Amino acid sequence: MSGGLRLVGLVASVRIQASLLLPVSLVSCVPAYTGGSHQLDPATSVGTTLILFVTTFWGLLKVRRPWYETRLERLSPPPPTAEMVAGDKTFDLFSRSLTKPLLLVLLIGLTASYATGIPVGMFLAGMAAAMLWQSRWLAAEEKQLGGRVVCLHTPVRVAADDPNGTAYRQSRFWIVRETS
Repeated sequence: MSGGLRLVGLVASVRIQASLLLPVSLVSCVPAYTGGSHQLDPATSVGTTLILFVTTFWGLLKVRRPWYETRLERLSPPPPTAEMVAGDKTFDLFSRSLTKPLLLVLLIGLTASYATGIPVGMFLAGMAAAMLWQSRWLAAEEKQLGGRVVCLHTPVRVAADDPNGTAYRQSRFWIVRETS
């Protein structure tokens, strides 16, 4: 693929990222429940798990819905120079770009969970669950709009001199309607 703007389906993008993050974040909590060096008592462990998961889940839902709504109100056709990533290539694109960050999340989560007994990965599990929940709403919005909502595939790390930097920061959504 070229170095230009690459567009991916918004619903697929959210679902793929959440589906990759959820198991990694849950696995990172295992030492907290299986006898890490500072395992918490069961009541404290369950309470901590619920607090981390629920606050992140509800917090993300509350913040993200208006963010999505604002962008969905300003939909337009995508720029003609943008490259549409095929649906069957989208998962591969995300899984490759997120491999290192997910491994880092796993390593940090395992280490913190083992050392403190606190299942810190539940924070990210709440985020991933909220993303999956939000994707249902986004899919319904997409259906109501009568087209496929697409967004930019933004690199994990954007170089300061990246010519697409402004577009990445704008986080615009576009709509692609099927023509018969």
